[in-house]
Amino acid sequence: MPVPITPKQKEVLDFIVDFIHERGYSPSYREIAQGLNLASPSTIHLHIQALRERGFLRATSGEGRLNRELEPTDKAVHWERSVVLPLKGLITAGQPIEAVEERETFAVPIALVPHPANSYVLRVRGESMIEEGIRDGDYVIVERNPSPKNGDVVVALLDNAYATLKKFYREKNRIRLQPANKTMQPIYCHDPLIQGVVRGVIRTF
Repeated sequence: MPVPITPKQKEVLDFIVDFIHERGYSPSYREIAQGLNLASPSTIHLHIQALRERGFLRATSGEGRLNRELEPTDKAVHWERSVVLPLKGLITAGQPIEAVEERETFAVPIALVPHPANSYVLRVRGESMIEEGIRDGDYVIVERNPSPKNGDVVVALLDNAYATLKKFYREKNRIRLQPANKTMQPIYCHDPLIQGVVRGVIRTF
């Protein structure tokens, strides 16, 4: 699974990749700071360290402002084309909780986002979708779609206040929101507000 990075980390990574393509060698911390209009190269050090820990830059010996050993890994190539989506808070894969919205963002590969303008990201809490490969702490990429098909994993808003992540099934006189965990029971309702269909999963390790 790809690991999410913040928009600022993506900006630093993109600058490094573009700099190497144009000049044939990696930029110094000071050149990155100047190129991104940041006041101090020390800020760049934090972003570089995060990118190394996430596997986008190779770990090297030798640090400092004049370090030119910033080598992107193969993983960075796959993240070169990405899009920044809004992170709209938590969604439970378990019992519904009160819906919340946050104003954070992070970058995800554009290949995982068919319609960026109509998509957003939620962080998963709970274990009710583990048989679909969606685990506690994962991020799901959601496309706004009020008309899901049977079997789609959806974000459903119950009573206009409580959000949950479940598989959608339309039955004769009701909607069944089915967990993907054999130890848990489905939720039955008549008119849930479907806020979107899950199109991708991102996991941190």
